[in-house]
Amino acid sequence: MADLAERAAVSRSTIRDYEGRRHDIHRATEAQLRLAFEKGGVRFVEIEGAGTGLCLPD
Repeated sequence: MADLAERAAVSRSTIRDYEGRRHDIHRATEAQLRLAFEKGGVRFVEIEGAGTGLCLPD
């Protein structure tokens, strides 16, 4: 969690709240998290009728 928080430049409590679905996150925070994942090799793919899926790096 601390590593993701650092890479996304957000607090650990933000990550904890997001993972626990305690409340919605701001769009800017969501974008920071997504960018941190993408820099780590995760790809986000839209799946018709199912939403967004993830492709993890090898």
